[in-house]
Amino acid sequence: MNEQESTHTEVLRHKGDEPHLLREIVRAYQSLMAGFSRKVGAPPSQFMLMRLLAVAENDIGVMDIARQLGVNAAAVTHQVKLLEKEGFISRRSDPKDGRRNYISLSPKGRKLAVKVHERTHELEQVLSSVIGDKEMREAAMVLSKLRTFIENIR
Repeated sequence: MNEQESTHTEVLRHKGDEPHLLREIVRAYQSLMAGFSRKVGAPPSQFMLMRLLAVAENDIGVMDIARQLGVNAAAVTHQVKLLEKEGFISRRSDPKDGRRNYISLSPKGRKLAVKVHERTHELEQVLSSVIGDKEMREAAMVLSKLRTFIENIR
């Protein structure tokens, strides 16, 4: 083993009892999204996009959606096409720039967004029964602080 491999191996070794916040956040996110996705019958990328549209005050452009979700515009365009095909969203062209599209939820999409919102609250109630209301508030506060910090260093 050369020196670089040895150093890399040393970095990966640990006692096993120290907390790994990032690992736990990722694992919790993956578990929550997989379970929630099964419950609502849609992949996380779709219900995250639909939630964004549900809370938007106006129709929103693909580039704005991509920026807010932290993904590329091609990924948003793909999801938009799928959701439009299912009748969950409506798309309209900008009369000043035909290349730009504005997206909004259709009536069918609004119904699904309400369902997803209700399921979110059901899941939070279940989680609260496991860790308690106080810890739920504290966890939400800590995660919000971390998110704000990360968003500010972009």
